[in-house]
Amino acid sequence: MKRVLVALTIVVSAGCGSSTPAPQWTAHADGRLGPLEIDVSSDADVRKAAGTPSKVERVLWPGIRAHTLIYPCGRTCETAYSINDKTGKLSDYWTASPRIRTEDGAVVGMSAARAARLEHKRPHPGCGFPSYLYLRADRSSEQRLFVLAIWKGKIDSIGYLGPHSVYYDGLC
Repeated sequence: MKRVLVALTIVVSAGCGSSTPAPQWTAHADGRLGPLEIDVSSDADVRKAAGTPSKVERVLWPGIRAHTLIYPCGRTCETAYSINDKTGKLSDYWTASPRIRTEDGAVVGMSAARAARLEHKRPHPGCGFPSYLYLRADRSSEQRLFVLAIWKGKIDSIGYLGPHSVYYDGLC
């Protein structure tokens, strides 16, 4: 599992040379992100909404085949959208973009304390990041995890793992 989170962290935090701003979208606990939706949107839908990705990475795990579309969202920021090859749909996303906000107004770069107040949640320990604000944490067969990752007292990134996530271990 640590390999998955390390790989995911690298994808999220890798720098890029583009200064093209990401769209201003709202992330919802039901899996919607702007015009996209977990388990509904296709690769073509992501490309239509976000444009041409700066790179596409293959994801190969036992029993899982997927690809991740990676978009720059600033000099030191990326947004990654994973498409599960079995379903052909968006399975998860992870972003470090401050242009994406939650329904309650939390954004990347905001203090974790302020985000916790806005979201009415308390930070919980995690792996991959020291702690998370869990905005949704279903533990059923239709598992959905919607989190704000905390690093050094600030919201570092926003992630959503759907029921067909290519990150099969979730967040540990």
